[in-house]
Amino acid sequence: MKERKKQVAMQLTEDHENINKNMGRLKTAVRKKVAPEEFLAWRLAFLWELRDFNNRLLKHFDLEEEGGFMNDVLAISPQSERKVAELKKEHEAIIEDLSGLIARLKKMTEHDRGNIEQLRSDLDDLICNLHRHENEEHILMQRAYYREYGGPA
Repeated sequence: MKERKKQVAMQLTEDHENINKNMGRLKTAVRKKVAPEEFLAWRLAFLWELRDFNNRLLKHFDLEEEGGFMNDVLAISPQSERKVAELKKEHEAIIEDLSGLIARLKKMTEHDRGNIEQLRSDLDDLICNLHRHENEEHILMQRAYYREYGGPA
C-alpha cells in the first residue's frame, strides 16, 4: 500500500511537469505570428496540441480522483469532503473550457486577428485557472497531511 502511494505521488509529480511543458508549448504556439496563407496548417497543428493537452488533463484528473491524493485526503481528513467535491467540479469546468477553445478553433476557417487574440486571452485565462486549481489541491493535501501527522493545520 505504501509503495503504491509512493508510485502515485511520483506519477503525479511527473504528470505536473509534463502538464507544465504542454502549457509552455501551447503558449508558444498561440503566440506565433501566423501569415494568412499559413493559417490552416497552424490551426491544425495547434488543434492537435490542444487535443493532446485535453487528453493529458483527463488522465491527470483521473489519477487524482481515482487513484491519487483525493482518496487519501478524504481518508485522513474527512472534513475536507466539500473541498474535494469542489476540486472535482473544477476538473469538469477546466475540461469544458478547454473543449470550448477547441470547438472555437475548429470553427475558425480563415486568419482573423481578433479571433486569434481572443483565443490567446482565453488560453491564458485557462492556464491561470489551472495553476490556481493545482495550487489549491497542493494546499489541501498539505493541510490534510499536517493534521494527520501532527503539524500545523
